[in-house]
Amino acid sequence: MIFTNARLIFTDGIRDGLEVIVGKGKIAAIRESGHGHSAREFAGLKPESQDVIDLDGNYLAPGFIDLHVHGALGRDTMEAAAEAFRCICDFHGSGGTTSLLLTTATAPIDKIVEVLGAVRDSRSSISAIVGVHVEGPFISKAKRGAQREEFIQDPSPTGVRQFLEYTDVIKRVTIAPELPGALQAIESFHMAGVNVSGGHSDGWDEDARAAFEQGMRSVTHTFNCMSSARRRGVYRVGGLLEFALSEPQISCELIADGHHVSLSLMKMLYRAKGRDGICLVTDATAGAGLPDGSRFSLFGNDCLVEGGVCLLADRSALAGSAAQMIDLVQTMVQKVDVPLHEAVAMAAQNPARAIGLQTKGQLAVGADADLVVLSPDLRVLRTFAGGEEIRPE
Repeated sequence: MIFTNARLIFTDGIRDGLEVIVGKGKIAAIRESGHGHSAREFAGLKPESQDVIDLDGNYLAPGFIDLHVHGALGRDTMEAAAEAFRCICDFHGSGGTTSLLLTTATAPIDKIVEVLGAVRDSRSSISAIVGVHVEGPFISKAKRGAQREEFIQDPSPTGVRQFLEYTDVIKRVTIAPELPGALQAIESFHMAGVNVSGGHSDGWDEDARAAFEQGMRSVTHTFNCMSSARRRGVYRVGGLLEFALSEPQISCELIADGHHVSLSLMKMLYRAKGRDGICLVTDATAGAGLPDGSRFSLFGNDCLVEGGVCLLADRSALAGSAAQMIDLVQTMVQKVDVPLHEAVAMAAQNPARAIGLQTKGQLAVGADADLVVLSPDLRVLRTFAGGEEIRPE
């Protein structure tokens, strides 16, 4: 398969005059257009028919990777059902996402374990699933957002051990660093190869620093449900937000849907963290893809879609987003004035690096042929996973 007549989006810029050769689900070569060798020769295949895909001057980017997605079209990860998982992946695939972490809500640990087991059973047949992001129950009640307070708990050795039995599935876990037992839990997850993200936290700067020393390398939906600078006695002390902004090794999730975070705050984050320090995430819930006025549930919390965003039914808090990844890329380019290749890196390369997906997130020889074709006005035209086109049902 040859992808030709495209503008290729690399991490360091956009280039014309190149074509991408795909074989056996991988990028076999990237070469100047009009080269004489066939795609099948590069891919080690018999010299039979080959597909030449003329992209008509549109952009070709690596497939997006969403590290934080709860649901879509009325379906939720907490259903622990392959049918729900497939629906979620298909919807987000239409927005350019070729890999994602199904994300849990705060719930009894046994219920979360049920989800982990269902994902373990389903991921071989649903290629977009690369793992799970466990968001809760180890979070702050003061910064719970739309999470259910009655199921929030401190990280106990027993609860952590239950999750550690699924380290082949769990790729990211959100923990509030200030909780009793949090530092031990962070160290345990980090040593097991799970990316630890600080979030839903009311902690102080020193809590965040202690968590960093134990292995925390990310923060969850930056600015949302997160402590920031405040007075302690007569002194002003930073929170998790300021620590994340100031520490180069911390990767920041950002819900750039135009609702969760204001334009000035997004610009501030970009100035502080640059291209490499931001991972775009949708935090999409079951309301994503539903029309305004629709009702849905976030593990027992009644929610609604209104004005293109998801809210608790009483409108007291946001309840995730209704976005797809392409919406976030558009926001970063069109409103935050981020160069397109940098916005794509925030949606692809940075998330891949954050959770150790070495063959995803970039246009490079040997990488998985997860690709998205974008129009000049940044609409998703076609999506490919492993070289196979994802077509809407």
